[in-house]
Amino acid sequence: MKKISFPLVVILLICIIITLIGYNTLTIRKESQKYQELQQKYQNQPLDETTHSNANTPTIYCIGDSLTIGAKSSSYPTALSSATNFSVNKFGGAQDQTQDIAIRMGKIKIYTNNITIPETVTPVNLKIYDKDNNVLNVLKGKGSNFTTVEIAGISGKLKYNATKKTHTFTRDQNGVEKVITKLTQIKSEIPTFEKNNVAIIFTGTYDPQTQNGIFKTITYQRAIINQLKTKNYIVVSLTSKRRLPIVDDMNKVLKEEHKEHFLDFRDYLLNDGIKDAKITLTAQDKKDLQKGYIPSSFLQADMLNGNAKFNQLLAEQITKKMIDLKYINKNDIK
Repeated sequence: MKKISFPLVVILLICIIITLIGYNTLTIRKESQKYQELQQKYQNQPLDETTHSNANTPTIYCIGDSLTIGAKSSSYPTALSSATNFSVNKFGGAQDQTQDIAIRMGKIKIYTNNITIPETVTPVNLKIYDKDNNVLNVLKGKGSNFTTVEIAGISGKLKYNATKKTHTFTRDQNGVEKVITKLTQIKSEIPTFEKNNVAIIFTGTYDPQTQNGIFKTITYQRAIINQLKTKNYIVVSLTSKRRLPIVDDMNKVLKEEHKEHFLDFRDYLLNDGIKDAKITLTAQDKKDLQKGYIPSSFLQADMLNGNAKFNQLLAEQITKKMIDLKYINKNDIK
């Protein structure tokens, strides 16, 4: 058997690398096109007037993950409620991805299949699918809904076991066994949204950290905006470089997508937040700033969620942005 010469091995390796790069580029391009098509769909979808109530009370909807839901005493919606005359509602879930929130809002329907719900109140493992029978990695944290659900007319609780990495459904009371052999929708109470109010969307921190992830974030943000049926919205920037190393590039894409609706809170914190909060930089804060990190003095112990100072400043910046966009006026400020 003849030995392969070193130059030939090098050429072969180069060919393999080029092939892999080409495949990866093609995959990214296809994924990008897929999400761009979905964005176009959500942008152009006609209004569905049945998704709204007719209440006259002005409302600000704060929609997001744990950075929005937070503790009652330490969340930007609480600070926003204290600063304005508007009613402020929080909606979302702990560690929710943007896709999760689109599901909670009823814009994306979810299903299960190939399970048997026993006649007793015994948990049954299940997978969650979309309408095209693709398995979804969603609804892992506690949120505004989809804890109490209904499957095939049977009400019960949907839970996620982080250790086993699976969902379970437990019916509320004993009944007739139900065998499910086709896609069956998992239903929950879906909120109604009043028309022409203000939505604050703060999502993406927990979205998949893939090369094409920002397109997915934007796609489901568009789905959320479409479901709200309002032109009065603000999208808050991503903030954490500790979690998202390319956060600045991601924010550039978000700004390009949402234009005047985009609030670059990360840039504000890095440049003016310290001064406005009237805090003295610690040694750690200085190290954080050198790395492009949000200063520790603005964060909770997990170095991700904001503390009271962070949330107060965010509420102030959102209020200023709402006035600039003429969603509210200065008379709405307490």
